[in-house]
Amino acid sequence: MRPTSILILFALLTSAARAEPPVFLDGWDSVTVWVPEAMTPAEATPEKFAFTLAGKPIAIAKVEPRESAAPRISADMVTLPGTLAGPHWEPASPAVTMTRSSNGTYQLVLQLAPGTYEYKLARGGTWAQNWGRDFVPGGPNFRLNVPSEQLVRFEADFTKNSLRNSLEHPSEVAKPTELPAPTPATTQKFQSFRLVLAKPLTAGHLPDEGWVQVSGGPRRPLVAREVLNHPSLTYTKTDLGPTYTPKATTFKVWSPASASVRLQFYSNATSPSQRFVTMARGAGGVWHATVKGNLVNRYYRYEFRRPGESRFAADIYAKAASPDSSRSAVVDLKSTNPPGWPVARPFTSTNPTDAILYEAHLRDLTIDPSSGVPAHLRGKYLGLTKTGTRVPGTKLSTGLDYLAELGATHIHLLPFQDFNPAHSAGYNWGYETTLFNVPEEQYAVDKTAPGARIREVKQMVMMFQRKKLGVVLDVVYNHSVPSEGPGSAFWQAAPYYYFRTNDRGDVLNESGVGNALHDERPMVRKFIRESLVFWAKEYRLDGFRFDLVGMFTPESAKDWSAAIRAVNPAAVIYGEPWTGGGPTRLGIGQQKGTGMSVFNDRFRNLWRGELDGDSSGFGAGGTVDVATFRDLLQGRSGSEFASPAESVNYVSAHDNLTLRDRLAKTVPAAMLESAVTFSTAGVLLSRGIPFLEGGVEMGRVKGGNHNSYNAGDPVNRYDWSKRAAFLRTTEYIQRLIALRRGHAGLRSSGATGMTFGASSPGVEVVRVAGEPNLVLVFNGTRQAASATLPAGGWRVAVAGFDMRSPVGARVGASVTVPPLNVLVLRAE
Repeated sequence: MRPTSILILFALLTSAARAEPPVFLDGWDSVTVWVPEAMTPAEATPEKFAFTLAGKPIAIAKVEPRESAAPRISADMVTLPGTLAGPHWEPASPAVTMTRSSNGTYQLVLQLAPGTYEYKLARGGTWAQNWGRDFVPGGPNFRLNVPSEQLVRFEADFTKNSLRNSLEHPSEVAKPTELPAPTPATTQKFQSFRLVLAKPLTAGHLPDEGWVQVSGGPRRPLVAREVLNHPSLTYTKTDLGPTYTPKATTFKVWSPASASVRLQFYSNATSPSQRFVTMARGAGGVWHATVKGNLVNRYYRYEFRRPGESRFAADIYAKAASPDSSRSAVVDLKSTNPPGWPVARPFTSTNPTDAILYEAHLRDLTIDPSSGVPAHLRGKYLGLTKTGTRVPGTKLSTGLDYLAELGATHIHLLPFQDFNPAHSAGYNWGYETTLFNVPEEQYAVDKTAPGARIREVKQMVMMFQRKKLGVVLDVVYNHSVPSEGPGSAFWQAAPYYYFRTNDRGDVLNESGVGNALHDERPMVRKFIRESLVFWAKEYRLDGFRFDLVGMFTPESAKDWSAAIRAVNPAAVIYGEPWTGGGPTRLGIGQQKGTGMSVFNDRFRNLWRGELDGDSSGFGAGGTVDVATFRDLLQGRSGSEFASPAESVNYVSAHDNLTLRDRLAKTVPAAMLESAVTFSTAGVLLSRGIPFLEGGVEMGRVKGGNHNSYNAGDPVNRYDWSKRAAFLRTTEYIQRLIALRRGHAGLRSSGATGMTFGASSPGVEVVRVAGEPNLVLVFNGTRQAASATLPAGGWRVAVAGFDMRSPVGARVGASVTVPPLNVLVLRAE
């Protein structure tokens, strides 16, 4: 598990219990019920449950326990959620539930394979009460290294504030000799049951009000959940949302469980409603209405009705919205095209390893006066369209011109899809999307006209592409904010459906920020697919970076990658193969065959060392495994990558400490610039897709802030006035980028082509097959080192950062390379 952007510490989040949890229609003849008090199968008779629908009793044929059920929760439940046993990080998982002993302690015995495990101690079945290392409430994860397969006993003692285990504390915790005997199935208790109905329901019953009572208890509302996956309710057309023409606009929305749906129209973003239009129910659970007249710039929202309730929401498929995201707007997308739109896509290679990615937050790039961008455009989409900007008082370029001169092929921009309106007034990275098809308004000069920000985004994209830079959008389809209730358009249209929930009705917190989109459900997968295609077509984006893609299934990743590349075959598609604490469905190795590349944290760890700690990686002179270094240099990581094209190589990103802040913890100040350039060279000279943290090459730091998502401009801004002081570093990185772009051997997505000469600890001589041949001499030590070159004549292609050898200078049979430097030689 690795942090991402705005992650609030996963363990500190709570899963609030509801007074009356719902019950779920998960099949036409199946209702899922979580019960507060666990029961045996013999106790859970049909007579214990009363099901009423539309005021009439519904017969229950039988009751079945659900093995993989929702949590069996009690106030005294004690668990060890983490990676010890599945499901990972579920604070109510039976697999890690501890048993109370006669002496008042809680114990759990597990058979553990060799490896490193992380976990917490939780009480009550939620994260409301949790403890980490040293029994600190909400503290860092406990970590256990298991050298060989064995039984391990864990013992929690709340009177002593301790959690110990038999492996690390053998004198205090008795080593187990066998696993506890399993509870007989006949006496095993369950908290989740499936009510099998005597007669199946039909789609016509979905709008009806229903409830279940358990043992004469309170009414529990019926909610349609898995049943909405039925093929008859999967809408296959791609016309959801508004379809505009000057004469009429057709609206379509998917809400199968609504009894009726109305459109509410408004003259502007804050005015009272002007008009109501009743929609008609169509096939596939879709409601539709065609409204005559030119509705361009007209605001609207939906009213979803069922007996006893009305829910109001924006349109998740709309392309424009009010600044507070509560109302959608009709736009004429053709009228948002700026003059000259579109331009040719700048990146046309279908080999992802030809890409060089440069990551930045669009506000950071121009918000500082040193950017030379006019004050009213700073931090805006249009600020990145300005050319000719200079560091005040110098001829040094800034902004768009600088990015083009650097030589990367793509600019990766942190999220600018419409995000949480509660944070739109202040600085935020945007990893909390509200409306996925709408650009964020805070970066627009014109925040009011519905189509204005669309036009401004297109202007930004067009200018990047004119400068031969593709645009990658960082997307956060793994979760949404708000996740439930009145502020969530997803929740209002189909309560519970779009999100992962357990049988008690808790929205699962697999992302670390409160919820997770349920991508296996067909209408969720369809929404994400169509949203991606929209951005690829309408905004002509050149790629997508998926936040926490580990939360999604490989099937979804394959589906979305194919859809994107049907629009743009050269699109670069990649994501984070981890989660915010939940189960990992797409980890490293599972990206094979999906068309999606993933961040290679093994590469990062080898070069960077401990993520934010003090241990040194190869980039700072640390000792690393030679075989692993060679493997990663060639774009391999064991058997987990089918080709280098699946590996995104990086040493730093917006998350965690900047590369400079991290290296400053471990290398002497006099070596810092060497370590920065050496680590960056490792990224650019390795097989795979190179990814660069923006600003490293021009001295950007964040004062040691490892999660600056809301730290504001003083921490995050690009201080362009530092450019002059780091000009040599910038020029060195430019030369390496140019070398990579000019040498196919470095960009190869094949598995061969590098051979290794005689080496000494920390020094590697690498020959790269290509035309002409290259030799790379890495000195990953903190002392100057000599290396013997392969036979033949060699000349300098790119000197080490601390070397003054001119390009083309001839070298002898051996060379001396300064500490933390790499010398690139070309065959004569």
